[in-house]
Amino acid sequence: MVARATGDAVTRAGDPCVCGVVHDVPIDLIVVGDDWLEQLVAYARERRWSRPFVFMDANTEAVAGSRVVRELSKAGMKVTELCFPERSGLLADETNVSRLEVALAGAETDSIFSVGSGVITDLTRYVAGRTGRQFVCVPTAASMDGYASGVSVMEFGGMKTSFPARPPIAVFAEPRTIAGAPLDMTRAGVGDLLGKASARVDWQASHCLYGEYLCPEVERRVTVSLVYAATHAAEILEGQAEVVPSFLWGLIESGLAIAMVGSSRPASGSEHQVSHMWDLQAANRGRPHEPHGLQVGYATQFAMRLQRHAFGGGVPELASPRPPGPDGEEVRRLFAGHDSQVETVLEQKRRFLSDNESKFPTTTADWKAVQERVGEAMGVFPVVAKALTAVGIPAEAGFLGLDASALQTSFRWANRIRPRYTVLDFLEGQGRLEAAIEAVMPAVPPVGSGS
Repeated sequence: MVARATGDAVTRAGDPCVCGVVHDVPIDLIVVGDDWLEQLVAYARERRWSRPFVFMDANTEAVAGSRVVRELSKAGMKVTELCFPERSGLLADETNVSRLEVALAGAETDSIFSVGSGVITDLTRYVAGRTGRQFVCVPTAASMDGYASGVSVMEFGGMKTSFPARPPIAVFAEPRTIAGAPLDMTRAGVGDLLGKASARVDWQASHCLYGEYLCPEVERRVTVSLVYAATHAAEILEGQAEVVPSFLWGLIESGLAIAMVGSSRPASGSEHQVSHMWDLQAANRGRPHEPHGLQVGYATQFAMRLQRHAFGGGVPELASPRPPGPDGEEVRRLFAGHDSQVETVLEQKRRFLSDNESKFPTTTADWKAVQERVGEAMGVFPVVAKALTAVGIPAEAGFLGLDASALQTSFRWANRIRPRYTVLDFLEGQGRLEAAIEAVMPAVPPVGSGS
């Protein structure tokens, strides 16, 4: 059973969902509370572990990792520690996968404890999946939604790619540590969770247009979490004790949704594709990318605009969808070195359209029904946009060093990053993506305007 610290049931392995699918989530326990460390040690004893491996970095060692090591050692366990000395710039890339794998290969260990936020957790989950190991997750910041996820986002060759991985067997988090994390990490967590608003619309649209599987219970749970974040954004940034645990739980719920469905579809749409494109551009220029959640939140501001346009009147009548590509020299330059990955994505998109073309709406009444259904999902947009602005993620050009030209280019070609169907694919298939971008995105100043 997956449970809160209070013991409330979340889901039970083997029970069918309302969608008729059995969502087996291999997580025993989730604890968010002041007694997290006591429960962590008790859990390790219950599992009869004696040789834990604790993985952290210099920052997370100071806030939680050293306590985990100390208490496991006091319980009579032989602890192996791996602490990456980097305090910034750590990536979930090939080099750090190798560092972790080499350390694990040289240690006699029966369990892994990851102590950290996004990169530490992604590295652990990826390596645990590759080596068939179980691990326990100890979050140290409310900076992202992947703590309970079964997907790792790895940056191989400069391009971020999602890989199936191993969810943690348990999660233990201390609210005080979460509340004390750097403010930008919490802002990133808010941005990441609010990004579920546009991801939800992309999922609904694909479901309505092409019959892609959608679980209403998973959708509901993610929506409840994003609405909580949107309506408590100020209190979350202030670190108020009564809201931080619920906010972190919302991020964990998003990861559980990913684990339940077996992909990041409930939590990731066009806003994540654009964020990953910005990561690729930063890597190509030899610059560190900005925090993931800030990028996702910024992209969400504009993804919501495009979705309102696409499903709120900007496409009055449906045309037969056009398959994507072939692309020209501009795209080859943007994705230099990743040509094969882009072509694979395009081929998967073409296959998706072909395999499901019989489900695509063909009448005005059918298109109106899609607009109404998707319109319901867009009902949260006003409160989400307000919350994003409140946490300092604007809806104008210039944030994160991205001018209007960069924004327009990113949204035009970001759907080459992933095979997942989003509003970008819908608009492109209708031959309306460029016009939609021109209509709703920040305008590019005329050449010579001095702007």
